[in-house]
Amino acid sequence: MRWRSSFEFLVIYAVTLALLALIVVPMVVVTLGSFLNVEILGTDQWSGDRNDWVSFAAFEYLFRVYLPWMTFSLQLALLSIVICVLIAVPAAYVFVQYPFRGSRLIEELLLLPLSLPGISMSIGLLAAYNTIRGTWLVLAGHILYTIPFMVRVVTGTLRSFDVTTLESAAQTLGAGFWQRMWLIVLPNLRHSMILGSLLAFAVSWGEFNVSYLLNAGHPQTFPAALFNTYANESFQRSSAATVIFLAVVLPVVIAIQRLGGRASVDVEQGV
Repeated sequence: MRWRSSFEFLVIYAVTLALLALIVVPMVVVTLGSFLNVEILGTDQWSGDRNDWVSFAAFEYLFRVYLPWMTFSLQLALLSIVICVLIAVPAAYVFVQYPFRGSRLIEELLLLPLSLPGISMSIGLLAAYNTIRGTWLVLAGHILYTIPFMVRVVTGTLRSFDVTTLESAAQTLGAGFWQRMWLIVLPNLRHSMILGSLLAFAVSWGEFNVSYLLNAGHPQTFPAALFNTYANESFQRSSAATVIFLAVVLPVVIAIQRLGGRASVDVEQGV
C-alpha cells in the first residue's frame, strides 16, 4: 500500500509540475523576450542594437506609439465599472427584493452574451446601431460582457442573507427607503460590488473581438495593440506589449481570487 501511495503522490506532483510548466514557461519566455537579446528564445527579430544583450527600447516604443490605446482601454474599463454599478446593483436589488413575472428569465438572459462569440455580438450590435459605430458602441459592447458579472455577484450576495428582515427592522425604527439603502443594503453589498468591479475591469481590459470590430479608426483598445505587434512587428515588441498587459491585469486577477474565490467561478460558469 505504501508503494502505491508514493506512486500516486509522484503522479500528482508530475501533473502539477506539468500544469505549472504549461502556464508559467510561456510567460517566462515572453517576459525575457521583451528585454533580452537571446537567440535561444527562438527569435531573430530583435528591435534593439545588435550588440546589446539587454534593451528596454521595446517598452519605450510601445509607450510612445500605443499610449493612447492603453489610455482608451483604461477609460473603457473604468467607465464599464461605473455603468455596471449604476445599472446592475439596482437591477439586482429589484430581482431579489421585488421579483416579478419574467424577472428570473431576464436574469438568465443577461448571461447570454457570455456564451456568444464576440463576432456574433459585434454583428448584432452593428446591424442594430451602426449609426453610432465607434467609441460609444464599443462601450456598449463592453457593458454587455461586464454587466452579467456584476448582476450575478450582487444577486448572489443579496440572496445569501435575510435582507428583507433587516430592512423591515429598520423600517419599524423609522428608517426611510434611502436610509435603508445607505445604512443597511449598500454596506452589506460593499464586498460584492468591489468583486464585481474587479471582474468588470478584468473582462473589459482583455476584451478584443467586440472592441476591434465595433471601433472605427484609432485609437483601438490595448488588446488590439497586442494583435498588431504580434502580426506586424517584432517578437520583442509583442512580448513587451504582453508584459504591459499582464502588469495591469495580474494584480486585478489576484485581488479577484482573494476576494471572490468560489463566487467568481460560479459566475463564469453561469451557476
